[in-house]
Amino acid sequence: MSEFVFSAKTAAVLRDADRKIRARVGGSHHALYSYWRVTMAKICPVDSFYVGFYKENRTIVFPYNFDGHEYVYPDMHTYGENTLATYILTQKRPYRYADDQGELLHRGVSYGDETSISADSVAVPILQDGEVVGLASIQSYAAGTYQDEHVRAFEWTARSIATVLAREYEDDANREGLGGNLDGNLETPATIAEMIDTISMRLRSLKKGIDAVREVMPEEATAAEERMALLEHECEEIQTEVMEMLTRPAVDGNDLLRKLTHREREIALLMAEGMSNTEIAGQLHITELTVKTHVSRILAKFGVKQRSAVAAKLRPLR
Repeated sequence: MSEFVFSAKTAAVLRDADRKIRARVGGSHHALYSYWRVTMAKICPVDSFYVGFYKENRTIVFPYNFDGHEYVYPDMHTYGENTLATYILTQKRPYRYADDQGELLHRGVSYGDETSISADSVAVPILQDGEVVGLASIQSYAAGTYQDEHVRAFEWTARSIATVLAREYEDDANREGLGGNLDGNLETPATIAEMIDTISMRLRSLKKGIDAVREVMPEEATAAEERMALLEHECEEIQTEVMEMLTRPAVDGNDLLRKLTHREREIALLMAEGMSNTEIAGQLHITELTVKTHVSRILAKFGVKQRSAVAAKLRPLR
């Protein structure tokens, strides 16, 4: 298949966006997703935009939602078999409204202004090492909005976003290998206690901001409005960060899968679904002895002794 050729205008936007997106490693994910939305809005109309990440038990965490000109609170939803989320997860390719006249799109949970119905949409997978870890969607209230170039551009930017996230997780793993918090920055909490402490620190910052607003409210209403806008933005960032804390297991699972060969990955994912060696052998058309050999290697690479431990580590990816 020949490489898609973008128009000069779109190519210029994408080159600039790729450079700026890749420079955002270690920064605010809220700002990263906002920049992604703004980039797509330079290429095509974007009335709504969201980013979601798959979690265990058919759950998706949505750390960033935007509808019209308003930020929508992060949320988490479960999804069924015949839904857009399942389509992206299993097909690993973009979904277009024109594929089924929006049938999959409208089966999902609405957010934002529910009185405004999307008439066109594109959803793309966020991939890590060939596996779908998340999805993103642009939507328009006008029919026939998105053309092939818009779909390809959205895919293209999704790869840049995935690269940034992968680099951050690799950096986190390297720091964890050295032990301790070397640079003093806030790391993604590993425990509930650390999570609470992180949120508490951010809320203390908000409290100081609120106190500052009180000081200027009587005489300087304009200054107060500016500070309130900053506080509102910080609230949005905290909400995005907190929701993304819930997505970390899926990335950890992908890190483990990177240790495996292609066949071992197939078997490990089937193990995560609860399949026995006999069932796996039938599914992959190989002998049960071969499956046992692969399972032994998988356990060794994961550093565990029971197959249930493999399932527990990979279940968020399913």
